[in-house]
Formats: sequence, structure tokens, C-alpha cells
Amino acid sequence: MYFATGGAQAIELMRESHFDVLVTDLRMPGIDGISLIARARSESPHTIRIVLSGYADEDQSHRLVSLAHRYLSKPCEPKQLEECIDRCLATQSLIQSADLRAQLGAVGALPPMPSMFAALQCALTDPNVDSNKVAAIVQKDPAISAKVLQVCNSAFFRLPRRVASIQQGVSYLGLSTVRSMVLSAELFRPGKALSSALDLEQMQRHSLSVAAIARSLAADNPWAEDAFLAGLLHDVGFLILARQDPDGMQRALATAAAGMPLAQAEQQHMGINHGVAGGYLLGLWGLPYEIVETVAHHEEPTSVVQSCFDVLRAVSIAHALLVTIRPGDVPLYERNSPSLGDEYLRAIRFPDSWESLAERARALLGAEEST
Repeated sequence: MYFATGGAQAIELMRESHFDVLVTDLRMPGIDGISLIARARSESPHTIRIVLSGYADEDQSHRLVSLAHRYLSKPCEPKQLEECIDRCLATQSLIQSADLRAQLGAVGALPPMPSMFAALQCALTDPNVDSNKVAAIVQKDPAISAKVLQVCNSAFFRLPRRVASIQQGVSYLGLSTVRSMVLSAELFRPGKALSSALDLEQMQRHSLSVAAIARSLAADNPWAEDAFLAGLLHDVGFLILARQDPDGMQRALATAAAGMPLAQAEQQHMGINHGVAGGYLLGLWGLPYEIVETVAHHEEPTSVVQSCFDVLRAVSIAHALLVTIRPGDVPLYERNSPSLGDEYLRAIRFPDSWESLAERARALLGAEEST
């Protein structure tokens, strides 16, 4: 471990040696934390970048989405930081795995980051970006714009009035939320051929419900938008595996629908599950490790050791709540996910009961149905 008194000294240290992990505050004299992690990303891209800070305004939060792998708020217990570093290293091992790359075929065969999302990722690193610039990017594709507006006007967001333009949507929901919805709309664009057992529209509806519940559960946390994005993307691995091995996917889904846990059925018929495949892809695209980890492990959340509520837990709980209160809204092959309850909530120190969370989820979904 090396300690630097500020951003300038940290840059000097990183010029002299390679570091596996960089942990930095945001507010520092001279070179601030955002400038430091931006330099680290360009000059040492394999270094894990963790922000540990008690302060991040809205503009900084937007830029952190594209620059940092993880964000931790002060005060932070040492154990929490240790767990964060361990999990980031495990996630990095996943996305750099030669075995996984071989399982999925040549890296060149994997889909590239969707163009509009890539443009928004780039825009969010600009400290001067505003809603006009973001709206201009989204409006270049009328179909994506229409889908974003449709979601904006759903009851999941409870906006004060109907949103009539992308500009209004960005103003009401914020840059990060609109960016997330654009990625979902690009990935689930109609007309993409998949295994016949997968309904693209049903997948998108299910993902939006999981995302909305996860965001509601995380509402008081600085990572609420990460929970929303992870919920939208938790099943993105289907889009890879269903195109790579449609017959294997068909057999896996049929086996899962008959009662076998989905991850186990996918492993049996394809040698890999859609969570790990999706996490691998998002890691290559450069998304924050917390989202990569959540997507990779959402089918088996207890495989990741963690003692508190976080993005993975929010998405896993959201999915389990849907299975409990609206099984008809969950694809048949995903209804055998691990059951969670009050014991699980106590283990992660979540203050509410399972029944109270179920009531909140019912209210959220009921409001959406009434619109």
C-alpha cells in the first residue's frame, strides 16, 4: 500500500509503478479526485478505480458513472472497503478470464457497445454537459426517443406531469437515468432474432419492473441509479447466448421451466449461465464493476459475500419480490430463482420486513397498471 497526500503525488506514484487498485477522495487541493481517476483510466486502464468520499454533487455523480468502478460514501467501515476491493478484484478476474472468452467464442463476435449509449457515456465525462446536449444525442433516433418517452411517462417515476419531449425527460429524471433507458431501448430493439423461447418484449417489461423496484428499494442511497441500470441489464446475457447457441438455450429454458434453477440448467446445456455472460460483456464495455458484478451473480446472489445492502442485493430482492407477488409477470424459466425472505434481509442488515417490501412493490406495480 502507498499513500499520497493529494492528486499530484498520486499521479507521480502511478508513473513509477503499476497499482492494482486506486482509492481516492473527490475533494482535494490542486488535482481533484475526478481528474485523478480520469488520468488513471487513460494511463493505467487495468487499475481498479474506487472513489471514497463524503461529498459528490450532481455534476460529479454524472461523471463518476463513466470514470469510477465503484463509489463508497464516508463514513466507511474498514470491512466495507476491504469487501469492495476483494469484489472488484474478483470481477476484474471474471472479465479478463481467458476461459470465459473461449466459452463465449472470439471477443470480436461479441456485440459492441450500442452507439447512442457510447455517445452518452462520452458526453457524461464532460463537466460542461447539459440536458440540451443529451437530448440532442437521443433525438437522433426517433424509435429510441419514443421508447424512452414511453418509459418516462410510466408510473414507475411518478413525475408531476406528462413528459412530452426528451428535453423534459432529461430535466425531470436526470442524465444518468435517461442514459440507462437509452441502453435498454437499444439492446431490446424489436426485430432482433432470438431463441423462440425468449420473448424480447416480455424480457424488457420484466427488466423494467425489476429496475423500478430496485431503484425504489435503494432510493435513499447514492447508488440508486446504479441499481436501476443493473435491473434493466440483469438479463442482457440472454442476448448473447441465445444468438450464439439457440438450440442450447432452448433446451436450458425448457429444463428451467420444468423446475431446475435457471443458472444450473444453462450450465448443464451451454456450459455458462446468462448472468456471467452478461457481466463479461458489460465489463468489456467499461460499465462500473458494481453493475458488472450484479449482472454476473443476480441468479445466485448468496455466492457473493457481503454484509450490507447494495446494488446486487437490491436487484436480487426486486426479482424475488416479483416472483412472490406477480409470478405471472416473471418468465416461466425464471420463477425458480432462490427464494429470499426476512432471514436474508436480517443478514444484510436491511431494516424492513419482507412483507412490508412486498407491499411497497405491489403499490408501485399497481400504480403502473392504472396508467
